[in-house]
Amino acid sequence: MRIDLYEDMYKTEDTHWWHKAKRRFVGFLISRYIKKEDITILDVGCGTGKNMEELSKKGKVWGVDISREALLFCKKRNLLNVKEGDAEHLPFQKGSFDVVCMLDVLEHVDDGISVAEVVRVLKSGGYIIVTVPAFSWLWSRWDEALHHKRRYTREKVEEILTKHGFVVLRNTYIHSFLVVPSFIIRKLKQLQSKSYTSDFQINNTFLNSCLFFISELEQMWINRYDMPFGMSVLCIAQKKQYEYRS
Repeated sequence: MRIDLYEDMYKTEDTHWWHKAKRRFVGFLISRYIKKEDITILDVGCGTGKNMEELSKKGKVWGVDISREALLFCKKRNLLNVKEGDAEHLPFQKGSFDVVCMLDVLEHVDDGISVAEVVRVLKSGGYIIVTVPAFSWLWSRWDEALHHKRRYTREKVEEILTKHGFVVLRNTYIHSFLVVPSFIIRKLKQLQSKSYTSDFQINNTFLNSCLFFISELEQMWINRYDMPFGMSVLCIAQKKQYEYRS
């Protein structure tokens, strides 16, 4: 991700509807599928740390990020359990965590190597929670600003996880209401300008509140049903009792 965007993220992560909605979706998955108490959680690609704050309500949390700039913002949040490192070489011992979160991370890295690393640091029967951007035809300059390498389908996410010995428990698209307007707006932006403004910024508080309300309605639906399309894929899977061998 462009270095200047970390400050944007830090300033807006508490209130921006997109980040708030993602935290709610992840919290829902943990509450629904993980019954163990006092869990240990690793947030891979922890960014500026807001997700770690929320995850700490569920258990003991550690974070890792390749960006020193991001980790400085974590320290501003008084988050001390953070390490500098990358998703392909996690600086933790085998079988350290009950849950590993990779929230908008796989699209930045070699997803096969990174998921294999998650298998290594997860305890037997542990869980991985993944969010990734969906559909290659939604690719835009915002993906380039964030240094994305690819976008995914729900089927591709399941293929990667099952190959590495996970059993997929839930796999759905989210933010379905945004697909058409986002496609139009992003394509128009590409035509109008060579530069791309930050999607982390939203100055209209009423619009921000409306979008978050719509995302809450969507979550009510997702409590029971999967979405057939969306801006992102949301998935939780459980590690089998044996380990993947490449």
